[in-house]
Amino acid sequence: MVSTNDVLANMNLSDYNIDHAVFLNFGSRSSNAEASITNRILLKATSVGIATNRNIPSFAIPFSGLVRGESSSLAMDLGIANKTIQISGVITDQIISKKGTGEVKNVAMTAQEVAQLIHSSVDSSFVQPMQNLNELIILYPSRVGDDYNYHAGNDANGVPFGENTKHELLPLIPFTWASRALDTAFTVGASEFPSATLADTEDYKGITGFISNFSCEFVAGQIITFQLGFTEAIVASGQAITDLSNTED
Repeated sequence: MVSTNDVLANMNLSDYNIDHAVFLNFGSRSSNAEASITNRILLKATSVGIATNRNIPSFAIPFSGLVRGESSSLAMDLGIANKTIQISGVITDQIISKKGTGEVKNVAMTAQEVAQLIHSSVDSSFVQPMQNLNELIILYPSRVGDDYNYHAGNDANGVPFGENTKHELLPLIPFTWASRALDTAFTVGASEFPSATLADTEDYKGITGFISNFSCEFVAGQIITFQLGFTEAIVASGQAITDLSNTED
């Protein structure tokens, strides 16, 4: 269980723990990675914009205004929505931890190198799991769990979580579009709402998709700023193609 205070306490330490609340996972990231930052890029986000755009085709009903004196439209709810995220922030020097089939490589990259790493990753596909950034994690404080009860356990002061728990002491969970169990009645195959009590062997499950755009600006003597757009999607993977091929055989 991680809180905002825990994240802030990790800043400026060299133990390779999470010290940001927004980060990107490479396709090679696994739940049993050696460290919290392995195969990840941590983002110093100053703003996060989340948009959910619902798409319901509609058309006017002919002659409805003649009969009722009031025109009407018919809408067809096909369950279509576009979900996008826009992130603004700054890039600074950062420890980058990469692990492929060999040993873990921990290196201190300059801000310019981190920016180039992201650009080169956006320019890749799922075929390159060491390059492909396919999951976005946005941690936010949460009071209420999947069952609409306050999270079990106590805060750092030993007080049970409740309506008066301060934000910085609340557990952090990853943002997703999943609904709580009570809200998923009559729903089949609903996504699981994030848990606040992840075991040591588990990992945050965030938003899968792809980076639709990334831009940064190098200004002499200034920090590097960036803009990043992420689109939620189920991206076809190499394993998905393999499974499809096996089915056709």
